[in-house]
Amino acid sequence: MTERDRRQRFDDLYALYDKRILAYCIYVLGDRDLANDVYQEVFVKAYQSLHTIRKSVKEVNWLFRIARNECLNTLKARQRNDRRSMRIDDAEHLLVTRDGVVEQNEAEHLHRALEQLPIVYRDAILLAEFEGFSLKEIAEITGVSLSNVKVRIHRSKRKLHQIREPIL
Repeated sequence: MTERDRRQRFDDLYALYDKRILAYCIYVLGDRDLANDVYQEVFVKAYQSLHTIRKSVKEVNWLFRIARNECLNTLKARQRNDRRSMRIDDAEHLLVTRDGVVEQNEAEHLHRALEQLPIVYRDAILLAEFEGFSLKEIAEITGVSLSNVKVRIHRSKRKLHQIREPIL
Protein backbone atom coordinates (compact mmCIF):
# COMPACT_ATOMS: atom_id res chain seq x y z
CA MET A 1 0.00 0.00 0.00
CA THR A 2 1.47 3.34 -1.01
CA GLU A 3 1.55 6.27 1.38
CA ARG A 4 -1.04 8.05 -0.75
CA ASP A 5 -3.37 5.02 -0.65
CA ARG A 6 -2.88 4.74 3.08
CA ARG A 7 -3.75 8.39 3.64
CA GLN A 8 -6.84 8.11 1.46
CA ARG A 9 -8.01 4.96 3.25
CA PHE A 10 -7.44 6.65 6.60
CA ASP A 11 -9.30 9.80 5.51
CA ASP A 12 -12.23 7.64 4.42
CA LEU A 13 -12.29 5.77 7.74
CA TYR A 14 -12.07 8.98 9.70
CA ALA A 15 -14.87 10.64 7.74
CA LEU A 16 -17.15 7.65 8.26
CA TYR A 17 -16.52 6.82 11.91
CA ASP A 18 -15.02 9.78 13.78
CA LYS A 19 -18.24 10.83 15.55
CA ARG A 20 -19.18 7.26 16.48
CA ILE A 21 -15.73 6.56 17.91
CA LEU A 22 -15.80 9.77 19.96
CA ALA A 23 -19.31 9.03 21.28
CA TYR A 24 -18.23 5.50 22.20
CA CYS A 25 -15.14 6.79 24.03
CA ILE A 26 -17.23 9.34 25.92
CA TYR A 27 -19.67 6.68 27.05
CA VAL A 28 -17.03 4.18 28.10
CA LEU A 29 -14.81 6.69 29.88
CA GLY A 30 -17.47 9.09 31.13
CA ASP A 31 -15.10 12.04 30.81
CA ARG A 32 -15.22 14.18 27.67
CA ASP A 33 -11.66 15.50 27.95
CA LEU A 34 -10.20 12.08 28.60
CA ALA A 35 -12.34 10.64 25.79
CA ASN A 36 -10.97 13.25 23.38
CA ASP A 37 -7.42 12.20 24.24
CA VAL A 38 -8.21 8.52 23.77
CA TYR A 39 -10.14 9.27 20.56
CA GLN A 40 -7.07 10.96 19.09
CA GLU A 41 -4.88 8.05 20.14
CA VAL A 42 -7.31 5.63 18.47
CA PHE A 43 -6.91 7.34 15.14
CA VAL A 44 -3.14 7.65 15.52
CA LYS A 45 -2.93 3.90 16.14
CA ALA A 46 -5.35 3.20 13.32
CA TYR A 47 -3.20 5.20 10.91
CA GLN A 48 -0.01 3.53 12.10
CA SER A 49 -1.41 0.02 11.74
CA LEU A 50 -3.70 0.49 8.75
CA HIS A 51 -1.42 -1.71 6.65
CA THR A 52 -2.00 -4.65 9.03
CA ILE A 53 -5.75 -4.92 8.60
CA ARG A 54 -6.84 -8.17 6.99
CA LYS A 55 -9.21 -8.02 4.05
CA SER A 56 -11.57 -10.45 5.81
CA VAL A 57 -12.11 -8.01 8.71
CA LYS A 58 -14.64 -5.21 8.52
CA GLU A 59 -12.85 -1.91 8.99
CA VAL A 60 -15.46 -0.57 11.39
CA ASN A 61 -15.04 -3.61 13.67
CA TRP A 62 -11.27 -3.22 13.53
CA LEU A 63 -11.53 0.47 14.44
CA PHE A 64 -13.94 -0.15 17.32
CA ARG A 65 -11.65 -2.86 18.64
CA ILE A 66 -8.81 -0.32 18.75
CA ALA A 67 -11.14 2.16 20.50
CA ARG A 68 -12.29 -0.43 23.00
CA ASN A 69 -8.75 -1.51 23.83
CA GLU A 70 -7.59 2.08 24.22
CA CYS A 71 -10.51 2.88 26.51
CA LEU A 72 -9.91 -0.20 28.65
CA ASN A 73 -6.17 0.50 28.84
CA THR A 74 -6.91 4.06 29.92
CA LEU A 75 -9.30 2.88 32.62
CA LYS A 76 -6.75 0.39 33.90
CA ALA A 77 -3.92 2.92 33.86
CA ARG A 78 -5.91 5.47 35.84
CA GLN A 79 -7.21 2.79 38.22
CA ARG A 80 -10.43 4.62 38.72
CA ASN A 81 -12.89 3.10 41.11
CA ASP A 82 -15.05 6.16 41.33
CA ARG A 83 -18.04 6.55 39.05
CA ARG A 84 -17.47 8.96 36.23
CA SER A 85 -20.19 11.24 35.03
CA MET A 86 -20.65 12.87 31.68
CA ARG A 87 -22.59 16.08 31.15
CA ILE A 88 -26.08 15.25 29.95
CA ASP A 89 -25.87 17.63 27.02
CA ASP A 90 -23.02 15.50 25.63
CA ALA A 91 -25.26 12.43 25.67
CA GLU A 92 -28.39 14.06 24.26
CA HIS A 93 -27.47 13.51 20.62
CA LEU A 94 -27.31 9.77 21.35
CA LEU A 95 -30.48 9.41 23.40
CA VAL A 96 -33.44 10.21 21.19
CA THR A 97 -37.06 9.17 21.68
CA ARG A 98 -39.26 7.85 18.89
CA ASP A 99 -40.46 11.41 18.24
CA GLY A 100 -36.88 12.60 17.90
CA VAL A 101 -37.15 14.52 21.19
CA VAL A 102 -34.81 13.96 24.09
CA GLU A 103 -36.19 14.21 27.55
CA GLN A 104 -33.31 15.49 29.61
CA ASN A 105 -34.51 13.78 32.76
CA GLU A 106 -34.78 10.43 30.98
CA ALA A 107 -31.34 10.89 29.41
CA GLU A 108 -29.86 11.63 32.82
CA HIS A 109 -31.45 8.55 34.41
CA LEU A 110 -30.31 6.30 31.58
CA HIS A 111 -26.79 7.61 31.70
CA ARG A 112 -26.58 7.12 35.46
CA ALA A 113 -27.89 3.58 35.05
CA LEU A 114 -25.29 2.85 32.37
CA GLU A 115 -22.54 4.13 34.66
CA GLN A 116 -23.55 1.58 37.28
CA LEU A 117 -22.98 -1.36 34.94
CA PRO A 118 -19.66 -3.21 35.04
CA ILE A 119 -17.52 -2.16 32.07
CA VAL A 120 -17.96 -5.48 30.20
CA TYR A 121 -21.75 -5.17 30.34
CA ARG A 122 -21.74 -1.46 29.55
CA ASP A 123 -19.45 -2.10 26.61
CA ALA A 124 -21.70 -4.82 25.17
CA ILE A 125 -24.92 -2.83 25.52
CA LEU A 126 -23.36 0.33 24.05
CA LEU A 127 -22.03 -1.53 21.03
CA ALA A 128 -25.37 -3.29 20.48
CA GLU A 129 -27.94 -0.63 21.26
CA PHE A 130 -26.18 2.67 20.58
CA GLU A 131 -23.80 1.67 17.81
CA GLY A 132 -26.01 -0.96 16.18
CA PHE A 133 -23.41 -3.71 15.86
CA SER A 134 -24.57 -7.29 15.36
CA LEU A 135 -23.79 -9.89 18.02
CA LYS A 136 -21.16 -11.42 15.76
CA GLU A 137 -19.51 -8.04 15.23
CA ILE A 138 -19.49 -7.37 18.98
CA ALA A 139 -17.81 -10.73 19.54
CA GLU A 140 -15.15 -9.76 17.02
CA ILE A 141 -14.63 -6.30 18.57
CA THR A 142 -14.49 -7.52 22.17
CA GLY A 143 -12.63 -10.75 21.50
CA VAL A 144 -15.12 -12.96 23.34
CA SER A 145 -17.37 -15.74 22.11
CA LEU A 146 -20.77 -15.10 20.55
CA SER A 147 -22.50 -16.83 23.45
CA ASN A 148 -20.60 -14.65 25.93
CA VAL A 149 -21.76 -11.53 24.06
CA LYS A 150 -25.36 -12.73 24.30
CA VAL A 151 -24.98 -13.32 28.04
CA ARG A 152 -23.41 -9.91 28.59
CA ILE A 153 -26.16 -8.11 26.70
CA HIS A 154 -28.88 -10.06 28.50
CA ARG A 155 -27.34 -9.36 31.89
CA SER A 156 -26.81 -5.69 31.10
CA LYS A 157 -30.46 -5.30 30.04
CA ARG A 158 -31.63 -7.10 33.15
CA LYS A 159 -29.38 -4.99 35.37
CA LEU A 160 -30.48 -1.77 33.64
CA HIS A 161 -34.09 -2.74 34.19
CA GLN A 162 -33.42 -3.38 37.89
CA ILE A 163 -31.64 -0.06 38.25
CA ARG A 164 -34.27 1.93 36.39
CA GLU A 165 -37.33 0.11 37.74
CA PRO A 166 -37.87 2.49 40.69
CA ILE A 167 -37.71 5.42 38.25
CA LEU A 168 -40.27 3.98 35.85
